[in-house]
Amino acid sequence: MLIDYKLLGQRLAKCRKEKRVTQEQMAEYLDVSTAFISKIECGRTQINLERLIQICHFLETDPAYILQGTDSASPVYMNGELSQLLSQCPREALPLVKTILEDIIAHYSQASSDKAKK
Repeated sequence: MLIDYKLLGQRLAKCRKEKRVTQEQMAEYLDVSTAFISKIECGRTQINLERLIQICHFLETDPAYILQGTDSASPVYMNGELSQLLSQCPREALPLVKTILEDIIAHYSQASSDKAKK
């Protein structure tokens, strides 16, 4: 997998701005220069996984979102992918897909309920 550092930087900048954090604040937390943060956000420098995790921890964001543009905590996580798959599914298979999904939901609901009781 090739990493698009420009896109990664754009996502980091977006998260930082949404959290109302300045580049200076993030640089101070990471003990790096503001110029380094700027270079990351512009995609002009590569960062290692350890630094990415530090940044994500500071911004309280999911590294999966920064790397892939997906946020597993989002209520609409994978909605597009699932809709696309369902649109390709033969009409006569849809009741089976519905039953399978209901079983999966029931299984995970029961598992969550069991954990809460312990």
